[in-house]
Amino acid sequence: MNINKAIFLFLLTISTTCFSQNKAKDDITDITKATFFGPGISYEKKIGKFQTLFGRAFINTSFSIGYSSSLGNISSITFDPALSIQYRYYYNYYKRQKKGKMTEQNSLNYLSPTFETIFSKNRISTSDNIENNLRAINTVGLVWGIQRNYKKRFSLDLNLGLGYLFTKTTSLDNSGQTINVTFRQFTTLGRFNLGFWLNKRK
Repeated sequence: MNINKAIFLFLLTISTTCFSQNKAKDDITDITKATFFGPGISYEKKIGKFQTLFGRAFINTSFSIGYSSSLGNISSITFDPALSIQYRYYYNYYKRQKKGKMTEQNSLNYLSPTFETIFSKNRISTSDNIENNLRAINTVGLVWGIQRNYKKRFSLDLNLGLGYLFTKTTSLDNSGQTINVTFRQFTTLGRFNLGFWLNKRK
């Protein structure tokens, strides 16, 4: 083997190694997180280039304030089990990388179709009754979000969007009889989650 061939093979090895390292970093990863606003646990699984499936089981906290002529001011707080599923597409990896900003642990912006269900007895509108049993309050929609998972494990995840809510509810008809109806309406979506990521440090 002459010196030119040796140099060529050496440079080829370096180029291949560098390319492999860049390719490995040029993507996203699986993440497990614990959240304390709406306490729960989430898992995000990579399914493609800058794409993940995100699932979260949590306790939804609801506040209500009302007024009754017989009871006066009425307020309540409820804690209901809930589940959220999203398909996330992260779109600004190269822009953040070029600016020298953090991209580790999927610290990026995303677009996501989303489905959320909350199991609750709460009334949907003032004309509805409080339910005797838990029933699913479902919402489908599209959100834009930002996720930042910092080196000291602190995690921030905010998303906003528009959705469509549907559920079964108990109401009164014109004759005063109790009836079960399907309630549907367009709604705004918003979740602000703080917590900690639980992956092993690399």
